[in-house]
Amino acid sequence: MTDPRPGADAPEIHTRVCIDDLGPFDAKVDPTDRWNGWLCPYFTLDTVRVLAARTQELAAQDDNDTFDTVHVIDGGTDDNGKPRAIVVHISWQHFTDDPEHAAGFVAPNSEGLYGIGAAEWTWSFAVWWCPCGEPANWHQIFCGHCGTNRPDQCR
Repeated sequence: MTDPRPGADAPEIHTRVCIDDLGPFDAKVDPTDRWNGWLCPYFTLDTVRVLAARTQELAAQDDNDTFDTVHVIDGGTDDNGKPRAIVVHISWQHFTDDPEHAAGFVAPNSEGLYGIGAAEWTWSFAVWWCPCGEPANWHQIFCGHCGTNRPDQCR
């Protein structure tokens, strides 16, 4: 499972994304790049570490039967002092039928971002709730209904 769009040039935005009990996580997203209507986010290695811990926590609650897990395996630093890591994505629900293809590496794109679940998972924009009661996507700084600025406590 490698990055489906390495180095893609796109009108990307910084936002937050989530799936049900997973997230929200800071991500870089091209809002026009969709997989079956869902977002294809890219994450920093630090965010991947947090995401990986959460996937493992959810999988442990369900005996690894329905949740994919992400794992970061550290390997020191490279010649430039940057962390060296391998990111592995395991699809436990496919293990029984096709164990040879149940796991794959997620390579960083040219910006060093990882497409965890990009073109596979049902990622959506995380929302913040305006005091007026209207939701807005995380990257929208102002409420589309009343114009209120996203409150600092939403961070």
